[in-house]
Amino acid sequence: MGGTMRAIEKLLADDWTGGPCLGTLTFRGDGTFERQHYRPGNNALRGTWKLRWDALPPTLVMHCTKSDDPDRVGQTSEVKLVQLDDESLAYQNPGSSPTVYKRAKK
Repeated sequence: MGGTMRAIEKLLADDWTGGPCLGTLTFRGDGTFERQHYRPGNNALRGTWKLRWDALPPTLVMHCTKSDDPDRVGQTSEVKLVQLDDESLAYQNPGSSPTVYKRAKK
């Protein structure tokens, strides 16, 4: 399963575009991420990400280390990765509908 886990993490490492207030997400292979144009405040965030494989679907963990919204610094988001393919990324918070991003066109 180790090869499968690495392949999924590699597939995630890219630029993703969401709908209104979701902004853009960039996951890098070095375990860092950036989020731009997030929420109605048009916030920017940076931090670290990882996939936790203690259950399926895996949990996407994003920890904010820098933001123009000081209330977000230090926050950790844990969501279930419910879809990931060449075109789409979707994650889900408990009790809510999936949040969907599309792979950014190059």
